[in-house]
Amino acid sequence: MATAAKTARPAHRQRNARGQGVRLADDIVAGALALIERTGSDEAVTLRAVAREIGIAAPSIYAHFADRDAIIMAVVLRVFDELSEAITAGQAAAGPDPADRLVAGCAGYLSYGMEHPARYGVLFVPHGAGPEEYCAPVALGADGRPVLEFGAESFALLVKAIEECAAAGVSASTDAFADATAVWAALHGTVTLRSALPGFPWPELHQFTRQIVLPLARVTG
Repeated sequence: MATAAKTARPAHRQRNARGQGVRLADDIVAGALALIERTGSDEAVTLRAVAREIGIAAPSIYAHFADRDAIIMAVVLRVFDELSEAITAGQAAAGPDPADRLVAGCAGYLSYGMEHPARYGVLFVPHGAGPEEYCAPVALGADGRPVLEFGAESFALLVKAIEECAAAGVSASTDAFADATAVWAALHGTVTLRSALPGFPWPELHQFTRQIVLPLARVTG
């Protein structure tokens, strides 16, 4: 029994060598993401839970993150990076046609959101900051129109895709920012509803993506 109990104890992580702090910070974020994936909510993320997940002492976290909220915000940034990568990968696989690239990037967004509902769910709920701080505007280009501070890259990819369609003469868009906002709202609504109501007879995803994206992006040809 003593041997079995000893074997059952969770393994302790070996101390990182000097200069490996970035790796530990990454592991902390990965541990938080694992908890979110397993439970479906960020409510499971506590300093102690993350420490147990990756096999370190909870006080070790303070060298990298001030508190739980700091970990959650790092998770948000990581997930937005993954979302941007999914959009970029979709665009790259679509070839040179700008309308196809727009749709493929949006399909990448939808696929990521529906395949990772717990991660996606973390993105648009403010954590540790008031809404005015979480959605603090930053300048986008010379005209200074605002985008969300978090997720700016994902949104900028969408704006650029619509601008490329307009430049190629296949979109009548004269305000890519406004049209991208409409597309983004449709994409977010699609992820949210399809995740919440999987039993609804949803249309086939590829055709549905074209149906919602192309008119909102004012693609005419």
